[in-house]
Amino acid sequence: MTANSPVTVREATLQDASEILALIKELAAFEDLSNAVAMDEERLREDGFGSAPRFHVLLAEDVEGVVGYLSYMIRYSIWGGGEFINLDDIYVRESARGRGAGLALMRRLAEIAAARKMTVRWELLVDNLPARKFYTMLGATISEKLIARWSVETVQALVRDGQD
Repeated sequence: MTANSPVTVREATLQDASEILALIKELAAFEDLSNAVAMDEERLREDGFGSAPRFHVLLAEDVEGVVGYLSYMIRYSIWGGGEFINLDDIYVRESARGRGAGLALMRRLAEIAAARKMTVRWELLVDNLPARKFYTMLGATISEKLIARWSVETVQALVRDGQD
């Protein structure tokens, strides 16, 4: 594979569900979070490609086939008074890194946001220095913000404890 092989980006379809799930699992393994993946192919098909899609996926392809993905959803900002794009995941397979797939995915997302006049927001791990460098190169503003999450078990325990 040469560095100048063209990368194309397209909207994922229902037929891509198994490939998307494989990419999600690869990303989780890369981040040492394989145990956090609860998605299965049936739910992915329904939630992403059913009558009311809850997320969107872009796929990057080159002569090797699918080499990466970007998932996003449309959210509402009460502060901003409108919708914005929430970039959920971006992942490029290790064998394809450095060949423009990540940039192509981000550019396609920028096209979507520009056409809809929406801002784009996303999270990244504080210690992910390559990602910080990449996003800064694209003009992103990086702000330090901690993300707090409650697991299902935690919220259930909090509710139980409050009933005592």
